[in-house]
Amino acid sequence: MAKKPQQPVKRHYSKHQVAKFESQKKRQRIIFATGLSVIGIVLVLVGMGVYKGWYVDQYKPMHTVVLTVGDTKYNVSYFVDALKHFTGGDSTYAYYFIDAVAERIQLNQLIVEKAAEMGYTVSEDEIDASIEENSLDDVPAVRDIVRASLLISTLKTEYFDPQVPQNAEQREALAMLLESESAASEVLAGITTDEEFAAKAAELSLESNTKTDEGTIDFRPANTISSLYGSEILEQYIFSTDSYDYTILQDADVSKQRAYWLIEVLERNADSGQIHALGMLLPSQEVALEVKAKLEAGEDWGDLAVEYSQLANVEDNRGDMDWISSTSVPENVADIIFADDVELNTVLDPIQDDTNTTRGGCWIVRLKSVDENRELSEDDRTLLINDKVDEWTTDLKNANLDRLTNTFSDDLITFAIDQLD
Repeated sequence: MAKKPQQPVKRHYSKHQVAKFESQKKRQRIIFATGLSVIGIVLVLVGMGVYKGWYVDQYKPMHTVVLTVGDTKYNVSYFVDALKHFTGGDSTYAYYFIDAVAERIQLNQLIVEKAAEMGYTVSEDEIDASIEENSLDDVPAVRDIVRASLLISTLKTEYFDPQVPQNAEQREALAMLLESESAASEVLAGITTDEEFAAKAAELSLESNTKTDEGTIDFRPANTISSLYGSEILEQYIFSTDSYDYTILQDADVSKQRAYWLIEVLERNADSGQIHALGMLLPSQEVALEVKAKLEAGEDWGDLAVEYSQLANVEDNRGDMDWISSTSVPENVADIIFADDVELNTVLDPIQDDTNTTRGGCWIVRLKSVDENRELSEDDRTLLINDKVDEWTTDLKNANLDRLTNTFSDDLITFAIDQLD
């Protein structure tokens, strides 16, 4: 016969024991609630730290949209990858790449859109192959850079190349660049033969190609000379003149590696080795002497600096260089203005400087011969094709200005550069 299951023994507690149990339960609830509160506070603090240290300081700025092309948006993270590509990840001079990289990102998108309209596209496999071949980072920004580059190469071959003729009129000339009309006139007065011109060009020309080539400009088609020699005026003259005589051409826009300093030392600090100086960077000795004469006649330094000096920020500092050290100027300039016996509050004689670039000069030029139907060299055809690409992309950008936005702030620029370190 089966046994009956035993019934649990029912215990009886005194009022004192019951009160004690209730007190323990209450204390446990308080401890549990306090524990949850502490955990909650910790989680909040951790969350605040994550929010401040990661979301606010890193995630949010990286995902801030700074560039757009129509409905296409680019955030800081994308921009940083593009900046790394163009700078090699070196932050030293990255600030100077900011605008160029931003413009390139937008232009690349415009190129992709326009090329697609024209029937030109690039496959993902082609992009993969180029990235692997050149050991590039496989990230969206770099893929877009490669895509645009491959499209431009295709357009050059299939679209722009047929637009450049195989033969065209070409002209041969002699040219050299001097700093001023007076310098050019003096040199030209001593030249009677092309051989003498060549010798003088090799010695004196301030334009690198004509110096290296002894003044010779070989047969070139139109629209190449301005690119090669940095002068629209020279190009226009060579392809418009019928004269074969030497001519002097003023060129206010050409760049040359020569400058003249006008400096007045105001104070000297023997302890720091610094000087407080006024300074102007001028394009020729002729201009420097002209400005010095005006200063000595009582004209205002600041006004003349704004009018003549080619130093950066002259509109703001009006030629006041403030306190400078000897490393702030070229060595030959420093040797003069930091000398112990330099006369204070006196405009020094012009100091020639062949390390700085200034605008403005004067050409001596002569047309040598004309060939009305000469075959173009590969270099000249490439140059003309590249010019057509540059013109096409410039027109493309100008036609889409209303679709482009750039909202980069100074703080985000600094943040982007910091990501390279």
